[in-house]
Amino acid sequence: MITLILLIIKDILKTRLYRGNSLLKALTAIFVSMFSLCSAQPVFPRADAGQSAKKITREAIPYLVRTENKDNIRGQILHFNPDADLTKYPLLEYSVNTERIVPLKVGEQVPDDIMDLPLRIVNDTYGRDSITLRELSSGKMLVLDFWATWCAPCLASMQKWKELGPKYKDHVQAVGLMLDYDYKAELTANKNGWNSPQLVGPEVYLLNAYFCGTPVTGPSAWIRNGKLAGITDAKVDARPILEKMISGEISAVPDKYMWKSPF
Repeated sequence: MITLILLIIKDILKTRLYRGNSLLKALTAIFVSMFSLCSAQPVFPRADAGQSAKKITREAIPYLVRTENKDNIRGQILHFNPDADLTKYPLLEYSVNTERIVPLKVGEQVPDDIMDLPLRIVNDTYGRDSITLRELSSGKMLVLDFWATWCAPCLASMQKWKELGPKYKDHVQAVGLMLDYDYKAELTANKNGWNSPQLVGPEVYLLNAYFCGTPVTGPSAWIRNGKLAGITDAKVDARPILEKMISGEISAVPDKYMWKSPF
C-alpha cells in the first residue's frame, strides 16, 4: 500500500507540476488520491457501524464464519456412527464471528442478500443440494428451527413440526438448521422420519447469529411476508400462533411467545 501511494505521489507531482500547476494543487490531488485508496476497501457487515452496508454473499462467508477441518477424528466418528457419509459431508467445524454480523431486529425486512443466499440443503423432496430462503418460503410463512443433536428440546421441536406439517403445509414451511457436524443432519432426519428440509454448512451459523443475535440452539425464527415476524423458544406451542397468523388476526409473534435471549 505504501509503495503504491508513493508511486501515485511521484506520478501526480511529475504530471501536475510539469503542466505549470501550483504546488498547492498538486498536494491537493495527492491527498484526494490517498483518501480514495483508503476508502476503496471491501465492506462487510460491521457491528460497530450499526448496520449492514454491503451484501452478504457466499464469497464473504469465510470472513464471517471460521471453518476448521476435523478429519483427524474421522476414525472416532465412524466408530460411533458407521453410517456417517464423511465423503459427502466432510468433518468441518464452524464458528461464527459475531462481531462482524449485525443481527436483524424483529419487524425488519429480511434483506434480499439473506433471502437469496445459496444454502446447502439435505433431505430435500426434489433432490436439490442448494436452495435459498426465498425458494423455501414460496408464498408461505417460513420457520427456521435451529437445532443440534445434543439439544433435547431442539429435537422435540423438530418432531413437533413433523406432526404439524400435514395440517399446516399450505401455510407454513418449517426448516431445520443444524448446528453440528454436517453429516448428522441426514442421519438424524432419516432416523426420526422427518420430511422437512434441513440446512447445513457455515451459512447456517451465519443465519443463526443474524436472526438470534448469538450462537444458540433452540429458537425458531419466523419469517412472514419477507419480514422477521418473531423468534420463539423450542418449547413454545406453535399452534395458536399459526392459527392466528393464518386467520390474519396477528401479523407477528405475540410478546408472550417470544424467545428471550439469556445472553
